[in-house]
Amino acid sequence: MKKILALILTLFFISHSVADEKIVGAITLSIGKITNQKGEILKAGDKIFFGDEIISDGKSKSQIIFLDETVLTIGEKTSITIDEFVFDPSTLDGSFLATLNEGSVKVLSGLINQKNPEKLEVKTAAGTIGSRGTEFQTIIDEEDNAQVLLIGPGEDNTLGLRPGAVEVANELGSVLLDTPFSFTQLSLNQIPTPPVEITQEQLQQFQNFLDVKANLDVQEVESAIKEGLFDDQQISGNEIIGEIVTTALNLSDGGLTFDQIAEVLGVDVVDIIGEEGQAEFENESAENQIAMANAEGGDGLAYILRYGGTNLGETNYGDFQGITSGTYTYTGNNINMAATKGTGSGTFSGVTTVNFASQTINNTYSGTLSLDGNADVDFSYSFTTDYSSGSASTSMWGTNNGIFSINNSNGTTATTTKSGEAGFDPQIFTAAGTFEGVNSGFYYADAATDFFNVQMNGSPNPSTGSVATIALNVSDYNDAATDTENTIDGQRTGIMPSRD
Repeated sequence: MKKILALILTLFFISHSVADEKIVGAITLSIGKITNQKGEILKAGDKIFFGDEIISDGKSKSQIIFLDETVLTIGEKTSITIDEFVFDPSTLDGSFLATLNEGSVKVLSGLINQKNPEKLEVKTAAGTIGSRGTEFQTIIDEEDNAQVLLIGPGEDNTLGLRPGAVEVANELGSVLLDTPFSFTQLSLNQIPTPPVEITQEQLQQFQNFLDVKANLDVQEVESAIKEGLFDDQQISGNEIIGEIVTTALNLSDGGLTFDQIAEVLGVDVVDIIGEEGQAEFENESAENQIAMANAEGGDGLAYILRYGGTNLGETNYGDFQGITSGTYTYTGNNINMAATKGTGSGTFSGVTTVNFASQTINNTYSGTLSLDGNADVDFSYSFTTDYSSGSASTSMWGTNNGIFSINNSNGTTATTTKSGEAGFDPQIFTAAGTFEGVNSGFYYADAATDFFNVQMNGSPNPSTGSVATIALNVSDYNDAATDTENTIDGQRTGIMPSRD
């Protein structure tokens, strides 16, 4: 058992044997207003008892970890009652039954479900959801209609869990969801519909119930994380803690500053970036501070890696060539960009997919940016890297990158060449964008995704390519094309892939 998870659960097992208390778990994350049936405010660390009703207000969410390591994520305007929880840690036998009265809950099954797949069930007014060792989410609307989504895991899932399914049933019939992101609907008078792949619109509805971070004060999020997860400035890298940290730290505004990271970790900024780095940081704008913190600290999972993993170095060609099937997809959303020379700003998102069967890496970079006082333009650019012929012992650092121009009036992109490479001539401009800066009508962009092998403490996931850095540099040249006048940069480190 990992350090923090063991610490949390040990506190609860101490009282678990006391029959009259009937402790079944504890709050690990409380954002907004979370109460029980007695009207008591619940915060991270508070115990959950058999028979408790957990209630979340608007713009609120919570997570509960139970003695068997089952995790419930409770969305806003939700009520759920713990009807039954029996667990023997020596044999892993037990049963778990809860009733979702309204709202939405996501369930990540634990040891009870692992030992006895039929012993975890969520009841609703419309029917029941029986877990078979997996992760799923359900929504109940005001008319007691239910929607159920199987999130996974599928084969080779990122949480290291065995594949599973959910059975959705009422008195009229039942269906089995056994493919990730399959979906069904039911009501008191309607049999569960046949499983179908969820649409993007429907998926967004599910995600909206759990995504309340954009409406909250960052300090409130920080406080919830610090109270519930951190001990001696360490984070353990396991699927349960990983699930909780990403829920809390993957902020929609592009990330935390070093000040905020330090507060969460309970340390000073100087402990993270040193005295010289702190002095540089304090002289930057708020926008630049976020960009700098993202570059150093990365997204939520990067913190797990920083404090709970072993860096094995850059990924080599041979590391990826040794995997013959499946895909890894790395996603960095809403990454802030800040001016490192002159003026400019922007945000971008990057999606990089490694296809091991074809030995190619497909990349798409898109976003909105402005340099030198120009109006914002939207852009999108895709490029593919073939890594099949690379020397097995050679690092892939700097090889998966795309050089392209961006029309600063309409955002149109075109492949171009980089200074020092064959075909580059700073005095030649063509419509295809051989060089973008001659008439100030184009920006020059350098996009790159680099991969690293990191072994997370206690994680069953392979270390090869387990994290990546997604980065983008955009420059604006003077009319003579002799030097850059404005440059903006942004990057996100520590991005872990989804595995298919």
